[in-house]
Amino acid sequence: MAATPTNPIHSLLTRLGSAGVPTGFARMALPAWWEDEIAQSKSGLQQAQMYFARAFHIDLVSLAQSSGPVRFQETQRKFKLSRNVVESDVSVSAHFATAIANLALVGVGTKQSIVPKDPVELRAAILQKHSCVSLSALLAWCAEANIPVLHIHKLPGKKMTGLVVREDGRFAIVLSKKGTPAHLLFHLAHELGHIANGHLQENGFVADEKIGGADAGDADEKEADAYAIRLLNGKEVSYGPGASSVIRSGVALYKAALARATQERIDVGHIILNYGNSQKNHPLANMALKSIPGESDGIKVVNSAFVQALDASKLSDDQVELLKTATGYNA
Repeated sequence: MAATPTNPIHSLLTRLGSAGVPTGFARMALPAWWEDEIAQSKSGLQQAQMYFARAFHIDLVSLAQSSGPVRFQETQRKFKLSRNVVESDVSVSAHFATAIANLALVGVGTKQSIVPKDPVELRAAILQKHSCVSLSALLAWCAEANIPVLHIHKLPGKKMTGLVVREDGRFAIVLSKKGTPAHLLFHLAHELGHIANGHLQENGFVADEKIGGADAGDADEKEADAYAIRLLNGKEVSYGPGASSVIRSGVALYKAALARATQERIDVGHIILNYGNSQKNHPLANMALKSIPGESDGIKVVNSAFVQALDASKLSDDQVELLKTATGYNA
């Protein structure tokens, strides 16, 4: 009895697995109508190869070969990593996020505004329309600037906190860690710092595996952190309890932060997190964040703004489906 021919899609998935893309994750790149039998024809196999290359930033020529290693596209790559984390831990996730970010760029206007080099200038522009530089306010500015910002929670490898992508002189930002709007506000401000300071001069990406946890000697990270602090506060500042006060509860910290936030037009959540970081008391800060009324899911804030800014008519149905699958946002 003749052996049943192996479907070439299985070989393709095996090669992707060797490159670090798990089979289950790779299949999410295929549209909902896909059936593996389609890959039995030459044109069907080529179609699958294009779907995978698009979704994972892979060199299509290497994927079209019947054997040999799968190669990711050659672009400028900058990895900002914590101690004991190496590039190979993050590389596949960074390339996937880059591919999705490039897709997002198709769905926004082609003319982007320049991110001001001076963060105080950007802060002043945002304060003309908003009470403070909050996550929603900063996302609104990015939407007006045609800089797509999206959140991707599920990645094929180790998570990153944030990633800036440059493609043909245009930028996109991907956030990936869970958090409150205050957490993601700082992450977004940090990534804008990379853009403003010209840390990416060619097509490619800057992948921040952990913002605030990278090598203390990394000049780019210091510069991006400083940009974020000045953008959110108007100056370089670390918040403390003051000489004559001791803050012992989350409610007390929230009230103190709210008074300052109202007076100085600063996001209250940012003041709380800044305090927790400077005082090395993150549990207290997390308790204080629970007193902030309104939306507590930063992911929802980011991706609802992304979908609102996206012009789906510029994308194919398959591209829209992939974006929704990657972001997990279907509203």
